[in-house]
Amino acid sequence: MIHYSAFAARRASPVPLLGAIASLAAIAVWLGNPQAGVGAAPAAHLPAAVLAPERWNDEISVRARNSSGPPAASLPSGPTAPPVVVALFNRDRAAAGQPPLTESLVLDAIASTRARQMVTDGLTHIRPGRTVMAATELLQQNGVTYTWNGENIFWAGGPPFDEAVSDAEAWWMNSPEHRDNILGSHFRQVGIGTAIDGGRMYIAAVFTD
Repeated sequence: MIHYSAFAARRASPVPLLGAIASLAAIAVWLGNPQAGVGAAPAAHLPAAVLAPERWNDEISVRARNSSGPPAASLPSGPTAPPVVVALFNRDRAAAGQPPLTESLVLDAIASTRARQMVTDGLTHIRPGRTVMAATELLQQNGVTYTWNGENIFWAGGPPFDEAVSDAEAWWMNSPEHRDNILGSHFRQVGIGTAIDGGRMYIAAVFTD
């Protein structure tokens, strides 16, 4: 099975992020590292924006602030990954002494939308022409309140895709930034979404507190 990923996570700072994420995403693609994860900084009711990182890891890392987003939109419907994903995350959290995550149907719908967006956009946390994390935009558009939010993304080649979910969890747990999202003490809810485009399955995990 072929896998691909990129990673994004950063702490918020007061300087607007311009083209850094797109450039680093291209580098990550060239290097062929198969995962991506993003965490987000605390909400401060600021305008929606992704701010420049204090530091960059070898994979892209993005943290975004919460804000009052545009009016709520109806959540697109779509498939979600099997409950085994949440079970795997909670196994990892139990081993780390963290309380379990609760699966959220709203976050499932947002993660499913994110997976479908990646069928068009490729493996990325920020959609073409945008400066805000796509997951953050969807949370705001659908009236989800949060202090922290994060996203892990992954694609697996196939078919078959029988091991895609467990492979994604294994990749994420072997990346410090992705693992931080899974084990983060500030996260309490998660949603999982998948989308298949021919020979690829895209998987998104969206976290909030």
